[in-house]
Amino acid sequence: MAGLLRGVEDEVPISYGRFDLRDGSGLGLEAEEEDEVGSLLTGPDAIALGQLRIKSQARARTARVRMEAWDAEPPAPGEPWAEAGQVVYLSPGGTVLLCGLMHSPSGQALLLGPPFFAYGVRAYTGPVRTQPADYDASVSEAVEEAWLLRFWPLADAAGPVLRAETEATGWDPERMRDVLPLASDTTVARPERWPALLPSAVPEFPVRVPLPFSPAQLERVPRDEFISRQFIPQETADAWRRIEETLGDLRMDMLGNLPRNIQSWPQSELDLYAVQLRVSMRIGEELNPHDAPTYRLDPSSVRTVLLRPAPGISGRAWTFGKDDNDHAEVFSVDRQIIARDRIRRLTLLTGIVTILRHENELVEVRAATEAEAARVLMVEKMRG
Repeated sequence: MAGLLRGVEDEVPISYGRFDLRDGSGLGLEAEEEDEVGSLLTGPDAIALGQLRIKSQARARTARVRMEAWDAEPPAPGEPWAEAGQVVYLSPGGTVLLCGLMHSPSGQALLLGPPFFAYGVRAYTGPVRTQPADYDASVSEAVEEAWLLRFWPLADAAGPVLRAETEATGWDPERMRDVLPLASDTTVARPERWPALLPSAVPEFPVRVPLPFSPAQLERVPRDEFISRQFIPQETADAWRRIEETLGDLRMDMLGNLPRNIQSWPQSELDLYAVQLRVSMRIGEELNPHDAPTYRLDPSSVRTVLLRPAPGISGRAWTFGKDDNDHAEVFSVDRQIIARDRIRRLTLLTGIVTILRHENELVEVRAATEAEAARVLMVEKMRG
């Protein structure tokens, strides 16, 4: 029986009667000769690689879209939804987002599952909200239309890409098509092998790590008084107040320091950054449903397979430890001792990890599962 893993809601502007679904990796091909499958515009054989264009049913101004990830083919949602098309979606990055034509994404994203998988996607249309037109109050104009997009995993499509990848020629995401059409006996890899195909056990209210001291031990200074003590220019003080009001508790969980020159950002850019932080934290938790130990690294310390360091992507990481057993819980898969610095008493360790988050020039990783690590080991074996 199919189970719902997760879902998100977003609002996207409709331009020229269309809006786009895009892969979070940024990879994708807009079909030169679009085939129509109901309201879905795809390439040949009803296959979309990284980008799927959706036709508006009511030509409203905006689409309110709910996207859902399921662990198997989901049932029909029933009223008030009407099916509007089904295609195969090839996702290099394992995440998707919505975007209006000639508009920037909202920052919202849905984790479908593992990267380089083929997914089924079925679209449904829902109610349309109307209002009197500005030019004629007697005419009803469509303002907002509802959509439901449901995804489920079909097959691991990384094998053809990895086997064709070389240092000289690189890799081609088009090779993901080689897994199609699916054989009649094809079964999707067991969810327990892919944490991204498991429901996340995120508590209703995030649990904060306790401080190593009691807040009562600190002198509480009113912010205005603190600012006056520091002789901060009023313009700068106002900018930091705005940052604190917008980000709030997000700063407790973010990776790394705030971006440079953030105090000069307009409010719209600051709001978008706050959304991106929330989405990054949520996807990081969804990629780690068992709450496995994590570690933070510079992105350059992780050599990833196929894509740049991004959530859900696996690779080999290196770090220094105090002894041979340091970081054993995270650097546990294909763990190797590379070198020992006897003067500084440090050990260079390596292991295969999966990236959970990438923010502010830092990545957070956990130990890769067997299935995740197999992709890394395949490339290493090919390259000797």
